[in-house]
Amino acid sequence: MWVNGPTSRARLRFLKLIKEDEDLDAALEVARQQVENGAQIIDICMDEGMLESEQLMADFLKLIASEPDISRVPIMIDSSKWSVIEAGLRCVQGKCASSIRSA
Repeated sequence: MWVNGPTSRARLRFLKLIKEDEDLDAALEVARQQVENGAQIIDICMDEGMLESEQLMADFLKLIASEPDISRVPIMIDSSKWSVIEAGLRCVQGKCASSIRSA
């Protein structure tokens, strides 16, 4: 099973797109590329001090749900904040995992 780690290039590119550009469509393409390259689960983390993490997590997961080629793989909601995980769980359809990291 392939899950992106916190320092992977895809994760860093994803965070740059979200943090600097707030470009959810480009971030969606990162997720699509991961699936096309064999990812069996997509790990999504919106932990960044400058972000509205709960809203961004919900918005991004709704986008993923509308993309059949991405939403066919399970989602891992990854955060150090329970409120972000809860927001994500409300939006995921089907298989999901969650990971909470202590600060």
